[in-house]
Amino acid sequence: MLYKLSDVFDLQMGKTPSRDNNMYWKDGNLPWVSIADLSKSQIYIENSKEMITNLAAKDTLMKCIPQDTVIMSFKLSLGKTAITKTPLYTNEAIMAFIDKKVIQIEPKYIYFLFCNIKWGQYTNNAVKGKTLNKKFFSDFQIYIPEYTQQTKIASLLIRINKILEYKHSLIKAYDAIIKSRFVELFGDPVLNEKEWNLTSLESVCKSIYGGGTPSKKNKEYYMGTIPWVTSKDMKSDIIVDSIEHITQLAIDNSSTRIIPPESVLIVIRSGILKHTLPVCVNKSKVTINQDLKALVLDEHCKAIYLQYLLKALEKDILSGVRAVTADNIEFNSLKKRKIPIPPINIQTQFSQMVNQINKLKSDVQKSIDETQLLMDSLMQEYFG
Repeated sequence: MLYKLSDVFDLQMGKTPSRDNNMYWKDGNLPWVSIADLSKSQIYIENSKEMITNLAAKDTLMKCIPQDTVIMSFKLSLGKTAITKTPLYTNEAIMAFIDKKVIQIEPKYIYFLFCNIKWGQYTNNAVKGKTLNKKFFSDFQIYIPEYTQQTKIASLLIRINKILEYKHSLIKAYDAIIKSRFVELFGDPVLNEKEWNLTSLESVCKSIYGGGTPSKKNKEYYMGTIPWVTSKDMKSDIIVDSIEHITQLAIDNSSTRIIPPESVLIVIRSGILKHTLPVCVNKSKVTINQDLKALVLDEHCKAIYLQYLLKALEKDILSGVRAVTADNIEFNSLKKRKIPIPPINIQTQFSQMVNQINKLKSDVQKSIDETQLLMDSLMQEYFG
């Protein structure tokens, strides 16, 4: 049966206590959830990065969200959904759907239903990005079947979701092994406690290439087979392909060029540099846009070693990021930075181990993709 959300839920927006009042935040013990706390893979939420005090909740007249309530972000990052595992509070970018008990509702059914809805199609383009509002949610209709059907659907999807969570945890475990082995072999690169030889980043590079964007006005440039890597592709440790591809003619008529395999690709201009330094190794010939640099290394430095060295230095490197029209790494300073260069045999030992783990990660990722297809198929069947 179709129901307006306001018919079955009390819609409650959160608040942000004044940042100027330290008594609202210092030694807080009440979970205060923001969009940053919401994950796309975790169904339940009980902890938050920031906590508020009882005084903050009292003075701002914030209402506590009960346990087993579906919450969802409706500003900026739309549609991040979770179920509260404990009573908590949220900021104003999150809506709580508090059960009125008009009919019997399974929160997990609502969770998966919300996850399946493409909320972006209903948004208003506000000054700071896409957003929805309380009036929209009040009038929005959803289909809620009999309770037994809700629980049946939710139970099956929960099982599949747990499989996905487990497989994602394997990926994280493999990444943790690599980080641990790096420190074991090379020590802390900032302190250089193993006293490896220091040399500038540019001195271990045969070449350093920037990229470019072929004219978007010429559609034929983007009908090729040559990978054209942008920051959108820099989400994994290895690059074998890209979202967009270009032709040789596009290369000939732009500032991009072919980058040889086993180079280190690094993002130097992107909003992601506020918190993350994307570094990848390309396993095939690629081209890049102007937001990236490609480091083609000499025989003294292995690509995988340099990749994980830069990852280990991420916090230090990002501390120098400056924002002009976008967030930028001062690359001239980075390439002159002194970095430790251990003996090549130790670098090779580390690289071989990483390659073995990457093969295992690839198998797990393939399994994740197949399981996600099953989940998406069932979600489509149940929710349309």
